[in-house]
Amino acid sequence: MTANRYPEIAFGPAARARQDAVGVNRPEQTGEFALEGTDIAQIRRADHFFLSTVTETGWPYVQHRGGPAGFVHVDGDTTLSWVEFRGNQQYVSTGDIDSDGRVCLFFIDYPTRSRLKVFGHARIVEPEQDPALIERLRTMGEKTYTGHVERAIIVELVASDANCSKHITPRWDREYIDRLTGLYQRDIDELQARVDELRRHGRAD
Repeated sequence: MTANRYPEIAFGPAARARQDAVGVNRPEQTGEFALEGTDIAQIRRADHFFLSTVTETGWPYVQHRGGPAGFVHVDGDTTLSWVEFRGNQQYVSTGDIDSDGRVCLFFIDYPTRSRLKVFGHARIVEPEQDPALIERLRTMGEKTYTGHVERAIIVELVASDANCSKHITPRWDREYIDRLTGLYQRDIDELQARVDELRRHGRAD
């Protein structure tokens, strides 16, 4: 495994000059890189992320990727993989990876107000190149995707950085809200049944 190269990747001379000017105590490259357990958990429960690639024109390019929770597979602690669905057929992200595999993935977990950036080298795997891989990646958490798969992408990670939670507005999906309110709804239903029973026996107004 390689060392966490986040400072090397993110801190160019201009960024370091800014840090020095304001007295920032910046992290330096340390140890061997591996995803933390909390990072792995966040990625596995993610139902979307943002993928940044490097275009041949030199401009950064960002695209959204989404799917059921678990659609991004964590293979060990330094590899991520997922299958690609049919998109807008511009193939910008795919073409960028063909020419320059450097990518950054940005994950946000709104309920916990946490965000995670991971950097790595991506490669494309076409379905005919590794059918077994495609079939494995169709399993996404508790769901299995049976539709058309364009390709798979595998990212060998070299760095990560977990940001603070400032300015992230907490949000919860419908499934979470239904699960939470379901507990109270059961209590309400039980109390209502009890009131109805008492009324039938003339013991409640």
